[in-house]
Amino acid sequence: MSTWRRKAIELLPEHRKIIDCALRPMAMWIELHLRFEDALAEGDQHMVSRILRYADWCMSEEAGRLPSETSTAVACAFYEHLPQRREYWPLFRSWFSQKQFTDLLPVFGYHLSHLDVADLKKVYAGAA
Repeated sequence: MSTWRRKAIELLPEHRKIIDCALRPMAMWIELHLRFEDALAEGDQHMVSRILRYADWCMSEEAGRLPSETSTAVACAFYEHLPQRREYWPLFRSWFSQKQFTDLLPVFGYHLSHLDVADLKKVYAGAA
């Protein structure tokens, strides 16, 4: 069993069917992003934090040498899309440490204009 799949099952056992059915990390992250949005809508902070923890692991060297298929999948299918929902911006300070936010800013900015990235930074800093 692949390392990314084993870690996903460890952290998100209730999503085992999604994890087992995914042929590649990208397919799994597309589905996990939808589950993340469902958890937010339902106020399930425990699930939100576990998905964020798994996402962070996927971007770490614990998951393997970077960049990897796993890190690319979480960046493209999950992190890139979070800032598209402005209502999430105030939550970023609780979701991401300053280092994580700074490291992920190029990914967060993928679908945003330069002005939006500047606004996101302000919201994260608590200035907006």
